[in-house]
Amino acid sequence: MNTKTKIPPAPLSCYDNLEETLTYAWALLARGVKDRKSAFHTPTIATIGANNAPHLRTVVLRGCDIEQQSLRFHTDKRSSKVLELAKNPLAAIHCYDAAMKIQLRLDVDLKLIDGAGFEKAWTATRPMSRECYQVTASPGSPIDDPYEAVFDADATQDGEINFAPVTAEVKTIEWLYLAAKGHRRAYFDLTQTPVKMEWLVP
Repeated sequence: MNTKTKIPPAPLSCYDNLEETLTYAWALLARGVKDRKSAFHTPTIATIGANNAPHLRTVVLRGCDIEQQSLRFHTDKRSSKVLELAKNPLAAIHCYDAAMKIQLRLDVDLKLIDGAGFEKAWTATRPMSRECYQVTASPGSPIDDPYEAVFDADATQDGEINFAPVTAEVKTIEWLYLAAKGHRRAYFDLTQTPVKMEWLVP
């Protein structure tokens, strides 16, 4: 019987290099903004709720500024996450690509964007996305029937009055790469100058 040995895929080019690993991590996040098929397009974010427990939800990654070390997502200003970030801006973001076997865990500070940044984010928002902010009641409000949720473009100024862009200032990044040759785990503290980089036991 002729059996072929399955050759494991070659590891990433950044496999043994901390600086290149950090660059690769940012590249994945930047790609997540534009590529809807990317696993990094919809990360999970955790905030601390009023009960001091973590609250998880999925958001859509709308911006990545590598120079400023920040990410951006949009939400409804009446949502619980806005109330939570006002009390405690510290949050965590998790991304995992099952195909690439790469996990990123980020510690971030959340801030609402206003002024010119708000206008720029709103102007770039597509009509389909704006519908999310045209609901007249606050997200999460209890209703007796799903059809009771009312969307009114005029009353909500096309949704603009409920729109809330949020910036996530990245403080740390933890990288995990599951490779057949051997896993790689690394930690980056972006609050340090230069950035503190170290390998961790996988």
